[in-house]
Amino acid sequence: MHYKKDKSPKGFSLIKLALFLSMLLIVSGVAIYSFLDINPFDVLSDGFSGLYNRIFTTSAEQLKETVKDILEVDANEKISCAAASGDLVIAGISSVRIVDQEGMEKAYIPVSLKKPFVQSYGDGVIVADIEGRYFALINNGKIAWEKNIDEDIVNASISDTWVLLITKSKQSGYKRTIRAYSKDGQEISFRNVSNYYPFMAANYPGYNKSCFVISSIETSGLEANGLFEFLDLSMNQKASIKGAKEIFGKGFPLEKESLFIYSERSIMAVDSMYRTIWHHKTEGSKVTAANVINKKFPVVALLDTNVLLRERRNETTVRIYNNNGTEKDSFVLMGKVTGISVKEKTAAVIAESEVFFINQDGSIMDQYTARSDIQGVYLSKDDTAYIVTSDLITRVKIKTDHKFLGIF
Repeated sequence: MHYKKDKSPKGFSLIKLALFLSMLLIVSGVAIYSFLDINPFDVLSDGFSGLYNRIFTTSAEQLKETVKDILEVDANEKISCAAASGDLVIAGISSVRIVDQEGMEKAYIPVSLKKPFVQSYGDGVIVADIEGRYFALINNGKIAWEKNIDEDIVNASISDTWVLLITKSKQSGYKRTIRAYSKDGQEISFRNVSNYYPFMAANYPGYNKSCFVISSIETSGLEANGLFEFLDLSMNQKASIKGAKEIFGKGFPLEKESLFIYSERSIMAVDSMYRTIWHHKTEGSKVTAANVINKKFPVVALLDTNVLLRERRNETTVRIYNNNGTEKDSFVLMGKVTGISVKEKTAAVIAESEVFFINQDGSIMDQYTARSDIQGVYLSKDDTAYIVTSDLITRVKIKTDHKFLGIF
């Protein structure tokens, strides 16, 4: 019996080769688009020599588009910044300037401020002289109204409906005054405080439009305790949270009309009736910054105090939580986090001279290193940030991964 080895059909081998080449082209196209931001269809028209030129001759231009120094700042001058309508508002001692992403000046407003402070909400911008008596509302690059009051300003904030001030009370027996102004500049209500020191006032439309929240310090002997209050629009107290040897920071609205609150040693969420939804103590760690991503996911920077005491170095865990208080993800940074800025699905975590851009899953999408410590990061979009150091303001385009495989 003769044995004859079967030969594979020649056509079948060609099909396998064609499939292999097709897969190779698809993978190469995804890689070219995802990592080099080049449309693979352009390769067909430009050819491989054109692809080579695009990779190696346009990289400098792409770098300029990604990172652009837009303004030099006097390192000896105190400034305050805020993002508004895609632009950056810069308040200094003698002027308020508004610049766009290319550094072009869109507005210049002369002022005279001792300690400039600026905050934005939508298109509205509040400018205040901390430790001074002047404040103003700016709309569309122009002063809508301005006021000089008879008490020194401690804090200012703005929402869609309100402008809030905390001032040092000049009345005997009172320490500070909380003042609420309408957006047309009319004082609507105020509250004199005699036995503690408010330092932050805010109105969060995403939580409760008819509620003011106040963060204060209570002092008794050598102890300092925190107080977080909820006031109605007439400044009557509706509820409060007391902290034992810990000071509360700001609040951040969450979905379902709840509010995320953090202090030095704990984090929590409360509902619209001021009831606690969940509460966590941060044993062995100190909260140095916090925020909420996409109105759903609290993100918290936890400085390891044991490592700091034992090894004299900073180690921070950045932890993302779900809306119900369960842990979603975390990662560790070698440094102290001093601030977290958020715009939609992007959070900017500031750690000394570096900023890490993360998404709501805790993945680091991009990173930027400055020449000196970063004083603030202001996100105008979820893919655009203004980074401020002591002497320079830089606009950075963030590589986000919101798109599937970097394509869709």
